[in-house]
Amino acid sequence: MAEIKQGDHKFYTGEDENNPETVITYNDVNDDQIEINHTGVPSEMGGQGLGTALVEAVVNYARDNGKKVSATCPFAAKVIEKHPEFQDVYKG
Repeated sequence: MAEIKQGDHKFYTGEDENNPETVITYNDVNDDQIEINHTGVPSEMGGQGLGTALVEAVVNYARDNGKKVSATCPFAAKVIEKHPEFQDVYKG
């Protein structure tokens, strides 16, 4: 699987943060919460678990920084709700 890198309010794969192969973006809601607002995985890269891995990267970032996660991105919300191991940081 591709290496997931951290950028400014995003995690991504590829060589260029400004033109990533895949990406998940989030914004700060407040000091204690971030909100995932977009997940982008091209259809030709679908089915490899990259979207879920990107969501997991944000979840781990939230854990490491004592934050909760919400999601306006329907894909990210579905992934978080489906994985019990992500529930500790989920603020649905």
